[in-house]
Amino acid sequence: MNVSFFGRLTKNPEVKTNQTGTTYTAFTVATQVQAKGQDGKAKSIFIDVSAFGKQGENIVKYFTKGSRIVIHGDIFDARAWVGNNDGQPHIGVNVTMAGFDFVDTQAESAARQQGAPQTTPPLQMQPPPQTAPAQPATGYAPQIPAPMQTGVAPWALPAYGAPQQGAAPMPPQQAPQAYAAGPY
Repeated sequence: MNVSFFGRLTKNPEVKTNQTGTTYTAFTVATQVQAKGQDGKAKSIFIDVSAFGKQGENIVKYFTKGSRIVIHGDIFDARAWVGNNDGQPHIGVNVTMAGFDFVDTQAESAARQQGAPQTTPPLQMQPPPQTAPAQPATGYAPQIPAPMQTGVAPWALPAYGAPQQGAAPMPPQQAPQAYAAGPY
């Protein structure tokens, strides 16, 4: 089954050799799921990833413990067990990596590789610039287009040519009333 997920490396990647003599890179990525635990906190799952060839070399070269990454791959193995120490159910997932995406900036990666603390500032929302004074909170006053101010709504006017002979004249339409108090 194909999967893609975002997470952080839990330790530095390691180059290993399997029983057939194939070299690969092994690492674990921690990712959060939407479900919450019994304590109300977000649950994390730990996914073991194997990367082969040039991709494995790039993982070792550019990623260290704590690096953010997006993994694309195939689930190779999944297992469930109950922990001996805590009696809680656990799940293990092994993924064979097919591709990855960088998430950290070059500066963040360089700082992490040198062991410096991260200096990423927290995201701050800036209010949008206001070009006109804000509407009062008590109500909404829409701008009425010029054709509506004349008492005849644009949809009441004939769409094609002059009115037909013998047709009854349409009564003038009132402009829509302004909303008294809306959550706009």
